[in-house]
Amino acid sequence: MAIAYVVIAGGATIYRLAEIAMSPNLRISMPVQEFWPQIPASAGVEGPTAQVVSGGFTEALVEVQGLASGTRWLLGAGELLQGIAALFIGAAVISMCNGHLKNSSFRPALVKWFSAAAVVIVVCGLVWQVLEGIAGLQASEQVLGVVGAHWDTASMGRESLNDIIGQLEPSGFALQVNFWPLWAGLGLFTTAQIFKRGLEMQKDTAGLI
Repeated sequence: MAIAYVVIAGGATIYRLAEIAMSPNLRISMPVQEFWPQIPASAGVEGPTAQVVSGGFTEALVEVQGLASGTRWLLGAGELLQGIAALFIGAAVISMCNGHLKNSSFRPALVKWFSAAAVVIVVCGLVWQVLEGIAGLQASEQVLGVVGAHWDTASMGRESLNDIIGQLEPSGFALQVNFWPLWAGLGLFTTAQIFKRGLEMQKDTAGLI
């Protein structure tokens, strides 16, 4: 199962990188200014029994065409870091299972794999969130950065762009970073130390009955 996970994770990473590099349309999550669609004052709506008085959407999952190459590079780097983290975790599990099958659960290689996986998951887990967050901010500016608009006010009976479509606006600079990679890395590092201690005890008791 661990080997299958590594193969699938590696294949998915390669596929996603190829998609980011070559596909004209990309699916991306981008932040937006807090938004809720506004109904024109002249419109009458029946049915709702409750109304939104504040709050709204702050993130949109969309398929975008025409993203800048720099934004694509950030997305690709984030996907690559995710793939690296997944591969290291899978390799650590494979090493652990391999040692169990050989009746040698405590091995130096296992300590190294879990220690390396701990570092990789912390670094990659935090950096990929920052890269994808910056890519989302850039996409928000590219998609929603309206600098002008015009329409026939007389025929449409609307006074502003917001009255027509409920215009979304790009979000300000605000990155959201979850710190779960720190706790996952700490767990992996602690596991590595447990195996290291087990290896020391195994050496101390070698040859004893």
